[in-house]
Amino acid sequence: MHIVAIALVLAGAAAFLMSVQLAGRANPEGRLPYLGRPAVLPGWSIGLRVVGATMVVSAAMLLAPKVGYWSVAIVAVALLPGLVMIPLHNRAVAVR
Repeated sequence: MHIVAIALVLAGAAAFLMSVQLAGRANPEGRLPYLGRPAVLPGWSIGLRVVGATMVVSAAMLLAPKVGYWSVAIVAVALLPGLVMIPLHNRAVAVR
């Protein structure tokens, strides 16, 4: 069960990161807000974000009996790369 949960965390983190990358590519000259919608939002981006978040939360629920409250940290660490991509994109837009 742990292997399934780890695979879900990795796949969910990758899907969430890909959703942010798709949104960034669709808005090469626009900023990506943390809350709200960017000017252009591809449908695939929304789908990947939902799938990624669902996978990560499901994995955290599978691991919760063993790791307890640390499952919250698993969710945070898995989604962190996608959240870091937003200011990196916004900084690159500001430089242009």
